[in-house]
Amino acid sequence: MEEKELIAEAASIIGRSRRLVAFSGAGVSEESGIPTFRDPGGLWDRFDPMELGGGDIFTSIFSGAGIPQAAVDFITEMMTVLERAQPNPGHYALGELEQLGILKSVVTQNIDNLHREGGNTRVIEVHGNLFRLACMACGNKVLLGREELFAMGRELAELMAKGDLEGVIKLASRCPACGGACRPDVVGFGEPVQDMGLAMAEARDCDALLILGTSGMVYPAAYIPEHAKKTGAKLVEINATGCYFPDLVDVGIVGKTGEILPPIVERVKDIKSFNIF
Repeated sequence: MEEKELIAEAASIIGRSRRLVAFSGAGVSEESGIPTFRDPGGLWDRFDPMELGGGDIFTSIFSGAGIPQAAVDFITEMMTVLERAQPNPGHYALGELEQLGILKSVVTQNIDNLHREGGNTRVIEVHGNLFRLACMACGNKVLLGREELFAMGRELAELMAKGDLEGVIKLASRCPACGGACRPDVVGFGEPVQDMGLAMAEARDCDALLILGTSGMVYPAAYIPEHAKKTGAKLVEINATGCYFPDLVDVGIVGKTGEILPPIVERVKDIKSFNIF
């Protein structure tokens, strides 16, 4: 089937949906200039997670392990990349689907806040959100604005480069509830994912699932398409590097989310305008 026909079929499924859920992975963010973690050239290809405290840099630093140079380089690059990143047409297309009353929620493995910036309001972030801090003393969570995060990130990188552990702790001590030190509210290696029960419930309740930019290699999130299929949902996959759920999907399109989703949304608008369903 040609791409144009696949787009039409995907739009037909989405246009009929009443409880559409999107499940997104690193490929969506990569289109905004954020390198994937595990692919060649990605962050975990160039940085050893164990040198970064097993992926949890801040708990490692605050435990007295010191500030390794790899952590300084990692934070500096992460802040630089995220500050440049903006929502891409795929993010905005999902925002439009929510405005149309079709998209119920986004379940994402990404931590970059771009789905929210693109217009989605119900976002389930199973690996956390870098724009949110979690107090290591009381568990309270603090959401940072974009400029606040990057100003803090630049100052943090400078303090870490100087080896100023006291300064790092002082910078991080911003919990409004108890004054305790906070860490980014993201999932490190060996830590449990967040809101997975809620994510699975969304998958089981949806009547259509969009699978976007994920290779299905990271568990338990990779079980989400299976849960949706078992309860009768139609599955549409869009991925730039191939179809990774061939036995589950009803429509699989090899292409970038930012190039494929917008024409699908335009066709869905036409479907809704003409009340075809």
